[in-house]
Amino acid sequence: MGWPSLLVFVRHAESEGNIRTPEERVNYEVAAHAYALTDRGQAQAGITGAYLQEKYGEFDVYYSSYYKRAKETLKIMYWDAHHYEDARLAEAQRGIWHTMPSALIAEHYPKEIERKKREGLYHYRPLGGENWADIELRIHSFLGTLNRDCSDQKVLVVAHGHWLILFQRLVEHFSIEEAERRYTTNSEAFENASVTVYKGETVNGKSRLALEQKNFVPWRSELGIVAHE
Repeated sequence: MGWPSLLVFVRHAESEGNIRTPEERVNYEVAAHAYALTDRGQAQAGITGAYLQEKYGEFDVYYSSYYKRAKETLKIMYWDAHHYEDARLAEAQRGIWHTMPSALIAEHYPKEIERKKREGLYHYRPLGGENWADIELRIHSFLGTLNRDCSDQKVLVVAHGHWLILFQRLVEHFSIEEAERRYTTNSEAFENASVTVYKGETVNGKSRLALEQKNFVPWRSELGIVAHE
């Protein structure tokens, strides 16, 4: 067993959720997992796909989150590739914070606001949702699959921004406090349809993943950057 020789992550392209505020998403009549790509997002995915095909060609294995925006991104980039939809790649399940306006939460669940503040971002598990440690358990499981089933292969994964922060925390071993800082300050945030690359290598007889490229945005010069959450 060992790591993939090439492991490429793409954050999904711009979706309906990215162009709405948190409060607008709460009142939007579409489930969070069902957000489609915007026209701009489709263009982003097309440019990123052309970049990947020119630089890396075809991959041996393709994975995506089961979320619509992730599947659409992969389909545009590699339209005829067979890919695996993996629930472990899903974005954080935020429970009531996905479905209720903050004013309504304050009215009906005031203790939740207090509990969130007390426990902090990493530990707080919202009603009907996950905390960050839960997501990391999913990532640990996915890492095991990569190590067991994808040794020395080229792998492409389409996932989500918050998920990628926690993936990097586990692989690069930075602290919980650093993960929270990156999330809350938007520091080193992953752009829509950005490319992050790891190479499998052996050091002192041990296989490891080494970061080669982070958050490269192939479409920037053509479409420009628009700040979205």
